[in-house]
Amino acid sequence: MAFSCREVIDIHAHILPGIDDGPAALEQSLALGRYYARLGIARVICTSHFIPGTAWAASREIVLEKMAAVQDCFDSNAVDVTLLPGMEIAFHRKLVERLEHGQLLPLAGSSRFLVEPSFNDGVDELLETLEILTGRGYGIILAHPERIPAIQEMAEAVAGFVLKHGVEIQLNAGSLLGRFGSDSRRTALRFIDRGCVQYLGSDAHGAEARRPPDAGEWLELERIAGSDRLRQWCCSNPAGLVSGE
Repeated sequence: MAFSCREVIDIHAHILPGIDDGPAALEQSLALGRYYARLGIARVICTSHFIPGTAWAASREIVLEKMAAVQDCFDSNAVDVTLLPGMEIAFHRKLVERLEHGQLLPLAGSSRFLVEPSFNDGVDELLETLEILTGRGYGIILAHPERIPAIQEMAEAVAGFVLKHGVEIQLNAGSLLGRFGSDSRRTALRFIDRGCVQYLGSDAHGAEARRPPDAGEWLELERIAGSDRLRQWCCSNPAGLVSGE
């Protein structure tokens, strides 16, 4: 059976306005919502950046307020897209402390947190912290690790680590489509071959630049990954998050 977007839940999207490098204003969030609706994608998890010490570090309360305002806008404009809460949490040294104090949002009310590795640092401290967190029962999903230079250099070791410790991986659709270069694509395919990928997200930032895959690109993703894997990554596993599994 050919892949359909009707059951897709996008677990990684920058759709809230004025909060990071996603939409600057509500009108742009509305345009992105309409784009999702045209594709047939009806559920989207809002994963605004949380980067401590920068302007992109909105509290969980602000994220929830923004999400409610955008949802009201969608509803009043007959955009059939339901928003769910979350954050893309940049790895930082106070990550354990902030999680312990309940300051960060998991994805869709689940027990899993989306953590973005640093683009500039090595991975030793990241892996040490992930081992602590998984040991304490936290569910961690790594956001697009295939795009991280240090991880690209040691993809095999990272694959072994995540399989051992139960850390999950979310690839960007754009990585498989070649949007982020050959190194990202090659690393994504390596993770797929190792069987350590659980999710494929759009990492959308707008309805124009860095938008979700269009209909033709979904066909290409199906060709690359196969219908069964694509449904698992984009439909079944995200549905488990939303239902609290």
